[in-house]
Amino acid sequence: MKRLLIAIAMLGMTGGAQAGDDGFASYFDGSGKRSMAELMSGLRAGGAKLPVPQVNKAAKVQPGNGNNELLRFWEDLSSGVFQDVCKGARIDLSKGAVLDGVGGVQGDLKRYLRQFPDNHIALIDEVGVKLNGGQSFGDVLNIDGNPFNVSFSGRLEGRSVVVRKLDGVKYCSELLTLADLRKVKTVLPITERHISEMKPGEVWKFPAVISMSINGGIGLPIPRPLATISFSLGASEELKPSVTLFKMSEDALRLRIRLDRITVKSAGASAGTTFDAGIAGLPQAESFLGKELERLALSGLKIKPLNAYLGLSLGLSQSRMQGKKILVEFIIDPKNPEQLAKLVDFLRGDLGIIKKLIQMGIRFNDYSDAEDNAGGQAAMQSVSDVGTQGLGLNSTFVGSDHFSGGSSGVSVTLPVILQHNSATGQRYDRYQALGGEEVLHVQNASRSDSDSNLDVPVFGTLMKHNTSQNMYVVNYERKGGAVSDAAVVYQRYEGYIKHDERAARGMVLKMNEILKYAGTGGEGVNNGFTVDVNTLFPRLAAEEANPTGTDIEGDAAVNSKRYKSAIMSFSLVFTKEAVNSMVGAPSATIMKAVFNVMEGLDREIISKVRHLFKVDGYGKVDYDWQAARKLLSSYNGRMDDSFDPMSVVNTFCYSVARITADLAGVRGITDPKAKSERLARVLAGKGKSGLGYEGLMQVLIQLVGVKDIYASLNVQTDKRIDGEANIASTHKVYNESLEAGYSSQLGSAGAMRDRFADPSVLSD
Repeated sequence: MKRLLIAIAMLGMTGGAQAGDDGFASYFDGSGKRSMAELMSGLRAGGAKLPVPQVNKAAKVQPGNGNNELLRFWEDLSSGVFQDVCKGARIDLSKGAVLDGVGGVQGDLKRYLRQFPDNHIALIDEVGVKLNGGQSFGDVLNIDGNPFNVSFSGRLEGRSVVVRKLDGVKYCSELLTLADLRKVKTVLPITERHISEMKPGEVWKFPAVISMSINGGIGLPIPRPLATISFSLGASEELKPSVTLFKMSEDALRLRIRLDRITVKSAGASAGTTFDAGIAGLPQAESFLGKELERLALSGLKIKPLNAYLGLSLGLSQSRMQGKKILVEFIIDPKNPEQLAKLVDFLRGDLGIIKKLIQMGIRFNDYSDAEDNAGGQAAMQSVSDVGTQGLGLNSTFVGSDHFSGGSSGVSVTLPVILQHNSATGQRYDRYQALGGEEVLHVQNASRSDSDSNLDVPVFGTLMKHNTSQNMYVVNYERKGGAVSDAAVVYQRYEGYIKHDERAARGMVLKMNEILKYAGTGGEGVNNGFTVDVNTLFPRLAAEEANPTGTDIEGDAAVNSKRYKSAIMSFSLVFTKEAVNSMVGAPSATIMKAVFNVMEGLDREIISKVRHLFKVDGYGKVDYDWQAARKLLSSYNGRMDDSFDPMSVVNTFCYSVARITADLAGVRGITDPKAKSERLARVLAGKGKSGLGYEGLMQVLIQLVGVKDIYASLNVQTDKRIDGEANIASTHKVYNESLEAGYSSQLGSAGAMRDRFADPSVLSD
């Protein structure tokens, strides 16, 4: 226990580094490595570019790396999925290997392929080292014979990562490129010539991670049935300095320096069953599978034990995090020898780059999210000066992000059939740019769902469907401290792997179910804001008009073809004028909007009695229930003997009352930041109504003027169907007068958020 307390004390000491405290730098002392810089590499910096709006017009998507959020979603969607027999191909060389033209690899080499959302393949070379130091303590606590194990560790890790976009769109077509080790590329050697040979679009990364963590856990086995209940607790602090290079063009090389300090506290619980293969009647299954793989010369593949496919599990998790990030950006002319020499000097040296990054981070430590605009400007200037002195160039961008938040998750696994993961979160970000007149405050509520089906041993998941939704509530704080009214962005990413074209079209139809109510005020629909799905999916439209397939009984049925993948991104922007209209909408209009989205029998029932309803400004709904029951008497028992039409009336009144009360609650808050936090919770379904995201958007979009909203929808498919071209189109819907306001404020807010987003494998 004494050792545990010492470990906890050491962990606590890392959290409050003061100016001049070089605690993290001490991890490099005595490492025995002459030059950490020689063991790291890679970058890419593609700041979000503002769209050029076009009204109701489809514009072809240009090839590109895309934004960080989309790339991260795509990587999550495609991970663990069997799409191509060549997808899992990779080359691993252990420490000390020798490659022609590269020399000795002082760290492990990993070479593998990844795919961009536009289907192009990327070749990735990673070289790195990892220095670990730590201690695990067992039996610190003992609960009925079950030990609570505790570990404390410090870690220093550096990697060289080079990402190159290839011409091919199929994994197998690039296997020879993968296998050609003569073309392995690292940032080594760090020379002017080597950097000048970067190709446009090429990404180099020099990331490092310095972390200290303490974790503990306990597992309690239950003999019958075979099951285990586990609990875990953890805390960690990481300093993640990184440098990235992105060859924007032949004349522009972008250097980005990132400094991230993050503290995470987490807790989790899980319950699951495990089955021995013999219990399932498969005592020789795993050995038989291994022999078959060996016979097929596939024994080099790593496969999960068969038992992993037979266990049921349920997991719950909760985490809290806070941290701060700083980003410094320079544009370098790779054809300018003096600028290139300065860059090389900055990157080279006996741990020079890491020490410079740590020095910059220490200067940033005392800058808190409570600082005013002037205090933040001074703190960022001191950090920028370190990079400027090293490079002899003025920075083109310096910005900071203070953030805090929490998340919770649920996971369910049914053997082979289904793996479901869902998570919700709430986060606050405070962004500021050096030289900027404003501070950006963003309240973010998020929800994500992932469903994987048919997890086949060896190959992986055959089908997958992911959805990620975010509500961003944005305020600007000016120099004097005045805070603007809030604007709102609803962002949705959705994607399918190995589903049919109906599922792909369905993603767009879901968004049409929001857009068709734009500005209607509770009266009908507005088809001028919707996307023409029949033009996007003409084959399916023709097939539904004249089916050529048959079902199992021989009757005519729609022939819906299977796609390899389909992905959609959707943004719906409400300006501050739209948000004010939404929050201040009259109760009667809210009631009309709720009725307007109803369908079928429910709509028919409410239409008979809607003239009886009266609603006040706080959401209280009054009506003559006796008159309503008399008008609806013919519906009694319509569905079954227990059906009561008054239950539909009560549900409708409840929804109207709760939505009205939620908006009134937001309207009644005077502090702009607190008001935005409350609005974000309401939009995420954490208000009284419990309705959030796309469901609530259908109602709220009716309460605003179309001149105050902007929508953008992008669809990309990888069909792999002979004779059918892939879809790659963007649809932008908005009022032309909105362009200037959108570009100047919400557009820059999106660019700032994308700059600071955690990078994907394919981007920074």
